[in-house]
This record gives sequence, structure tokens and C-alpha cells, in this order.
Amino acid sequence: MKSSLKKESCAMFSEDEDKVVSLGFTSVNEGLEEGVSQALNILTEIGTGYLSEGKEQEAEKTIISIKEIGKAAAVQGMEEAAISAIRSLERLLQCSTQQNMQSITVRVLLSFGAIGKIAAEQQMEMVARLAASVLGKSGNTAALLNQERETIAVAIGLGEIGKAVARMEFPDNSENAAICISCLGDIGKLTAQKSLEEAAVGVKLMLQEMAAAAMQENLQDTVRKIASSIEDIRKNAEEENMENAILQAASALQTIMSNTENKYLNDTSIAAKLALESFNELNIINGEANIKKIEAIREMMRTLWIDSK
Repeated sequence: MKSSLKKESCAMFSEDEDKVVSLGFTSVNEGLEEGVSQALNILTEIGTGYLSEGKEQEAEKTIISIKEIGKAAAVQGMEEAAISAIRSLERLLQCSTQQNMQSITVRVLLSFGAIGKIAAEQQMEMVARLAASVLGKSGNTAALLNQERETIAVAIGLGEIGKAVARMEFPDNSENAAICISCLGDIGKLTAQKSLEEAAVGVKLMLQEMAAAAMQENLQDTVRKIASSIEDIRKNAEEENMENAILQAASALQTIMSNTENKYLNDTSIAAKLALESFNELNIINGEANIKKIEAIREMMRTLWIDSK
């Protein structure tokens, strides 16, 4: 099979794409890193060819195949293969960004989150860290360029990786939790500064979900860092008069404070309470319109993630 899949031209590759995908999954099942790498390299060339020709539907199919191979590799504990999948997606991200194909870019960003989440669940620290780092860098770039949907996709991916890390019982993964929190915090502050209110709300929603996962495991330090990050984003949102973002920050901190009090995480509860006190002087109306807007953002993010899985 391998001889029939040699790279001669992108057009030739596209004719054998299904065979390449089959090679990738077969290689994963047999634990053959070289076969997975070969399949991913060819699929990357096919995908970049599609993107260069403006063939979004075909490119999306190829991206999904790379993501699924990467997820399968992570499940099997094949670190090199999972990293190769992330590197392949990085190349496609660069190409889709250059071609200004938003839907493809969002699909790729969510794919990083999907592979990183599986990697975290399999305690593959390096793979999860790489996925989170790529997302963090991409999120900063997207926010600076006022690309709100892409920034939201990054927030979803980082949040899903962070939640998976928080649910792990092994302390070696704690560094990845810190990376996810730090990246989300930086992106959240940028979204507030750039007046990307939906993205700012989205970042805080993912931080709140991460906090919930961490509280289940009694990870006091992680929850405290999340509360601090939410408060930092809130300060930037306040400067830009982003009412929904400020309201969501207050809601997240209130949830953290209530739950940490119940779990006797005293330091974290005190930190959240102090942060909440700064809201008392703000004239933010916790009205039905605000709540509906936040819930609409939450549902949009949930739909994006489900559609990408």
C-alpha cells in the first residue's frame, strides 16, 4: 500500500485520500508510529492543496480525518503520533488563516482542543501542553486581530483541556492546568481591551467550568488561580463598560465562593469574596436581557464544541 501512496502531486493524493486515512487508523491500531506519520504528512499536503484552491468542504473533511487520527493515537498512548497530528493541524491553521477561511480556522482550533483533551485524559502531559500552548498563541493573535469567533474557539479548546487536566489525580499534570488558566487569562484580558464582549464572556464561562472541575477534586490552588484570573479580566471589562462580561465575572466568582465555602477551601473562598466586594460599587443590572445574552453565548459555545467532536 505504501508504494501506491508516494507523494507526486496533490491531485494524485486526493484520489487516494480514503486509503491514506485507512493507513493512518490501521497504523494507530498496530502501534506503527512511522505509518501514522506518513499518513498525516500526506493528508497535510492534501489539505493545504484544498485550502489553496479554496475548496473548504474538502479541506474540512481532511481536517476531521487528521483530528480523528490524532485522537485515536492519543487514546493508544502514541505520543509522537499525537504530536504529529497537532503539527499537521498547525500547518493547516497557517494556510486557512492566510486564505481568510474563518470556518476552517475555527474547525482547526477546536481540533487542537479535542486532541489535547484526550491527551490530558490519558496523562500524556507533553501532548496536552503542546495543544494548550498552540491554542494560547493562536488566541492572543485572534484577539489582537479582532477575530471574535476564532477567539471563542480557542477559549473552548483551552477550557476542555483544562477541565480534563483538573479531573486527573496525578500532580504531574498540574503544570498544564496552570498553562490553561494563564492562557485563558491573557486572552480574556485582550478580549476586554479589544471590546470583544462575547469572547470575554466565553473565556470566563470556560474558566468557571474549569473551576467547577477543580473544585470536584478539591484543587484549592487551581481554583484560587482561576478566581484571580476572572477578577483580572473583570477589571479590563469594567474599563470598557462591557456589562455582560462584568456580570458573568460576578456570577462566576459567586459560584466559586459558594462552592468553596461548602468544601471548606477557605483561602479560595476568601479570595473570591474579596473580588466580589469590588462589584458592590458597580451599577450592573442583573436583568433578564443580560442573562439571556450570556446563556446564548454559552449555548453557542456548547454547540460549537459538540459539532467539532
